Amino acid sequence: MEHNQSILHKISQMYSQMSPSQQMIANVILKDAESAAFYNVAEMSKAASVSESTVTRFSTYIGCSGYPALSRELQELVRSKLTTGERFHLSREIDNDEQQTVIQYFEDDLHNLTLMMERIDLEAFGRVVKSLLGAKRIGIVCSRSAVSIGLFFEFYLNLLNKESILLTGDPRTVDHIHKFGEDDVLIGIGFARYSRFTVDCLKYGKKKGVHVVAITDYPSSPLVGCSTDVLYTPTGIPSHMDSFVAPLSLITAILRAMSQQSTAQATDVLNELEDAWTNFDIYVEPKK
Repeated sequence: MEHNQSILHKISQMYSQMSPSQQMIANVILKDAESAAFYNVAEMSKAASVSESTVTRFSTYIGCSGYPALSRELQELVRSKLTTGERFHLSREIDNDEQQTVIQYFEDDLHNLTLMMERIDLEAFGRVVKSLLGAKRIGIVCSRSAVSIGLFFEFYLNLLNKESILLTGDPRTVDHIHKFGEDDVLIGIGFARYSRFTVDCLKYGKKKGVHVVAITDYPSSPLVGCSTDVLYTPTGIPSHMDSFVAPLSLITAILRAMSQQSTAQATDVLNELEDAWTNFDIYVEPKK
């Protein structure tokens, strides 16, 4: 366990002595160790924009017998998972080398968006949109920091006139889960480290015959086994926190697709809401 965890610490500690090309490989690993663990040499080479021979030399430089050995160590790390404190410690080691800048933070998010676009399952995306449009009721299961994404999703589903219920782990929200049945959809949002509440809700929904959808980060996520459809979105950045730029982009895409497929209904609802907003003087009028 200590040896597995030390591979990332070793990379971060050696970071300042690495060549620019080696740092590019290190960045890929430190940003998203779980994805990197399952790259072959060619995939790692492409992700880091370096040659395959550079990837091999990097592996021996950090003390592994070769790239397969580095991959095995990373895969062992995936199984053990890093705690939030360990992730924070790693991010501080990189930041102290002054390699990270504000622009780099934005580039980290762009990297996640690019990964999501490359890996998106468009057929699964279409099925999710269709199931949400046809659902009698939509339950959004989220917990802890993922509640912020759930609130965004719930807000705009309501504007599409969909009955949606946010399930966050609050005892009052748990009382709603008995309402869901075969005509409904439960959509779970969860990323490493995964909330037990989210997983338990999806398991319960699956047992009741509810159509279950997961928005999560990795195939090894416990949300996957509970779900009929899964949409993957990366959140990894070299920090103790996750980045929700890619998940929010995915959910925005789902909402836009739903709007396009129910244009007339969405227009009618928005016109009615606009009347209500005007009646209650919701928004500040711009100065003329």
